Amino acid sequence: MSMGQPDTSFLSPPPTHNQSHEELQFLTADLGDTSSHAPIGHPNASMGGEAAPGPLGFIKQSRHPTASAFHLLFKTLALVFYLFSGTFANFIFVNVLCILLLAFDFWTVKNVTGRLLVGLRWWNYVREDGNNEWVFESLDSNSMGEISHIDSRIFWGGLYSPVVVWGLLFVLGAIQLKIQQLVIVVVALSLSIANIVGYTKCSKEAKQKMQMMMDQGGAMGNVVGAIGASRFLSGMASMMGTAATAQQQQQPAASSYDVSV
Repeated sequence: MSMGQPDTSFLSPPPTHNQSHEELQFLTADLGDTSSHAPIGHPNASMGGEAAPGPLGFIKQSRHPTASAFHLLFKTLALVFYLFSGTFANFIFVNVLCILLLAFDFWTVKNVTGRLLVGLRWWNYVREDGNNEWVFESLDSNSMGEISHIDSRIFWGGLYSPVVVWGLLFVLGAIQLKIQQLVIVVVALSLSIANIVGYTKCSKEAKQKMQMMMDQGGAMGNVVGAIGASRFLSGMASMMGTAATAQQQQQPAASSYDVSV
């Protein structure tokens, strides 16, 4: 553009309707496709907007995630503090802390998680005569069918696995003659085995109740079958009796016919 000539670019004709529509479509398509602009490593970049489950995703799938988390929390912390007890200068502090965590775990498993996750509960009380009365309770068969399979696996896995770990630690401590650390291991094994015995007893009683109900149902079926069989046999007997009577009535007529001939 030479000097002195006015700028006439603003007088150019406006874009047509088709051109503006194509630009709007391009802008909309560009703004709508956000997956390609996701940062590398972001869950939306590879999962299509669905976050990948974490290592403890099975707890989120539980019907009682809070109870499942606390079912594993205290026993895990007790094991961690015991295994890394050498990093602490004061062993008495670690000893007291592990025993407190084990006590919290025992109370939680006995009174909360067993009732919520698998529908079992056990306790004992002292009677007037001074003897201990042990009580084992479980849900009925209809309610037991509603127990989540994930909750059951979390409960029983969290109940038996620590006993195996503490048992191995007991063997190692006995070989290395670590008497002070064996105190924690013995307390852990005692509390864990107590819960295992109680809940195993509850589970056996639950199976016995279901077996009794099945036996009662089978007995009722046998009674009904026996009644049906007796009716069938009586009907067959009556039919056979009717046929025999008809045959006896036909025999004299045949004999009289032969004599006349």
